[in-house]
Amino acid sequence: MEIPELPNCAEWVPRTSATETLQSAFLSRCLAVERLIKLRADSERGMNIDNYDSGIGLEDVVREELRKILPTRYSIDSGIAVDRDGRTSGDHDVIVFSDFWFPQVKAGATPASRRAFFPIEGAFAVGEIKQTLDYDTFDEAMRKLVVAHRLTRPPTFAMRTVENRESCACSHGLSNPLYSFILAINLSDNLSFEKVIDRFYDINRQVKRHEVVRALCVLGHGAVVWGYRDPHLGGLTPALFMMEDLYLPLVPMYFRADDIQSSIFALLSNLMLHLFHTVLAAEDIPALYGTSSRAVKGPKSDDIVLPPDPGRLESLKIPCSAHHSH
Repeated sequence: MEIPELPNCAEWVPRTSATETLQSAFLSRCLAVERLIKLRADSERGMNIDNYDSGIGLEDVVREELRKILPTRYSIDSGIAVDRDGRTSGDHDVIVFSDFWFPQVKAGATPASRRAFFPIEGAFAVGEIKQTLDYDTFDEAMRKLVVAHRLTRPPTFAMRTVENRESCACSHGLSNPLYSFILAINLSDNLSFEKVIDRFYDINRQVKRHEVVRALCVLGHGAVVWGYRDPHLGGLTPALFMMEDLYLPLVPMYFRADDIQSSIFALLSNLMLHLFHTVLAAEDIPALYGTSSRAVKGPKSDDIVLPPDPGRLESLKIPCSAHHSH
């Protein structure tokens, strides 16, 4: 049997898609999500007597689409955010939560119940969904989100690598800032997006850095997030609220829908950047949310003890490869 010539391995290269790059593929997906949200929102509005009755259906639609597009390690729920001091910011339309590391403080009566209570330490993000945005609905959404930022949420240090491991106790930054956003489907007829941006800026200017609402998105109009002028790279860099930008002035970064095609693309890109860098603090959650009593009793006699194994004590005489002090 004649052996064929060896193939030219230099020709084995990844194929470039003829229709779209990975970035444009994600943009296309965001465009499809945006169209579906608006279509289903219009359907919900048409099937109800008035606009007030369509809110819950719209929120369900948005959460469903977020579950499809965000990585599966993040649970997308609605419910009540609470802190270890017994305070709450109320019911949020969207809570991006870590159910790998955190339990719900109180589960809802059914899987679809909105009466679930979530410890704020386990929330990556909270969001408010609005059918139509006007000054009243905008101010109320901002109020709820700022209050969520003001719940007791101890910061993790900047160099935390995983939820239960801290590699460096650098207190100049943190790795668990809370992300917050408003997502609106429509604007009121007498309100421009530029006016909403002005109000977004004016309200955030009144609060502390860790209380700033992170993003505003209106489908078909655009999105606003925060950035800073990096002295080394030049130009605007998205703010993470974790290290360098805590000590620098922030500026609003406005993404017009006409320029980027999809408003929700700008929001999700910024949210996923936040999720990529965030490491939460999972320690002591059962104890902190279990009871206010911390009383512990031990035996009165010093003789009631379990002594260490003799063999274990002997092993301390043998040096190990790493340096330990005993």
